[in-house]
Amino acid sequence: MEKLEATEGQTLEFKRQWTDRALEDLAAFANTEGGRLLLGVRDDGEVVGTRADDRELQRIANLIAAHLGITPSVRVIEMQGLPVVEIRVDPAPGLVPYKGRYLRRVGSTNRDFSPEELARHILTRSGRSWDGLPSDWTLKEVDPEALKAFARLARERLPHLDPSDPEGTLRNLNLVEGERLKNAGVLLFGKRPQRLFPQAQVRVGIFRGDEILDSHDFTGTLWEQLDGVMARFRQVLKVRFAIRVEEPSLAGLQREETWEYPLEALREAVVNALIHRDYTYPADIQIRLEEDRLEVWSPGELPSPLTPEQLYQPHSSVLRNPLLAQAFYFAGVIERWGTGTTRIVRLCREQGLPEPEFANWQGGFRVTFLKDPYTPERLRKLGLNERQIRAVLYVKEHGEISNRDYRSLTGVSDETARQDLLALVKLNILRVEGKGRATRYVLGSFGD
Repeated sequence: MEKLEATEGQTLEFKRQWTDRALEDLAAFANTEGGRLLLGVRDDGEVVGTRADDRELQRIANLIAAHLGITPSVRVIEMQGLPVVEIRVDPAPGLVPYKGRYLRRVGSTNRDFSPEELARHILTRSGRSWDGLPSDWTLKEVDPEALKAFARLARERLPHLDPSDPEGTLRNLNLVEGERLKNAGVLLFGKRPQRLFPQAQVRVGIFRGDEILDSHDFTGTLWEQLDGVMARFRQVLKVRFAIRVEEPSLAGLQREETWEYPLEALREAVVNALIHRDYTYPADIQIRLEEDRLEVWSPGELPSPLTPEQLYQPHSSVLRNPLLAQAFYFAGVIERWGTGTTRIVRLCREQGLPEPEFANWQGGFRVTFLKDPYTPERLRKLGLNERQIRAVLYVKEHGEISNRDYRSLTGVSDETARQDLLALVKLNILRVEGKGRATRYVLGSFGD
């Protein structure tokens, strides 16, 4: 019997016949993206058909309604001349339990929600955000100095803000519910917010390979964390100075600073991490400084429908914590939501650095700033094969490579070596020096 081209996955499940295990699959579908279950198809995709009379369809629909509390679409379709029962469920507005478990669909398997995932899922389905939930703290926990500092920053966009009236100010900013501060209010203006949210901090580490040379934790309000991290960058990053002559006088001498990474781009990345991280995730923001890169990792992957690839160009803004974003906008720290990542890319380009790398990674979102344009990861993205990557790394180490060196390194023919090297020259990764047998290939202008 011919098999279906489709395979089981995120929204599709096959069953030879109805069993109660199908209820688990349907619950997982309802708690994720929705999906359909086909009765009469084996796991390997072979269509075998199944019982499909009206009485059987009604029995299945009743079982689903009784055990899951949802109303599916149940119908008979014909596949390869055989009757197949298609059961389709939509994403549920609330969570659908099955035998006391909350399941979600991951690829072709069903998995239990972790407590943190369950909390995030409930928030998403309820239409509320974590930063808008009421905390256990009252207005007594507000730091007046933090509010005054914010008022100074927000004077241009909120000229009538009165820091002498904390309650009125916080209510106008929608940071109070009843008599309690919302979570955003705690992070922005609370006295030592880590007493309530210990995960709300930034850790900065300096690494040499797997060795940790130094580590600092930055706590306090989000404003204090941002200031602390930027001060740390100025302490540990390298900077070079250039003197520009505006006019022939002492006053006309201008000193220009060039940091190994543009500080404004780093600031943007840290602000994005503070605003957009998932605060239900039990981890802090982690910044790694290594010899050839700087990484900013924040808990929580990009919220749907954003993808890392979209961040290199103008894109829609999806706010995980809208109250935090609003406060940073009023303070003039961010301009328009959705433009931060394109600004980071532009600042790196202007300094002659490789474009930063954006990626969902290990349950969070990572921005990687690179000093070196010739990393294996970046070369693979350009479509280079493994032979060419080895050759580029060889040139980085030895300064040059010849056709003979290339053949010795990779084991290919003279013609293949010539074509591979020519492709690298066309990409400006390598450039040619010398002629004939003296021809050598050195690093080109790709990283300039």
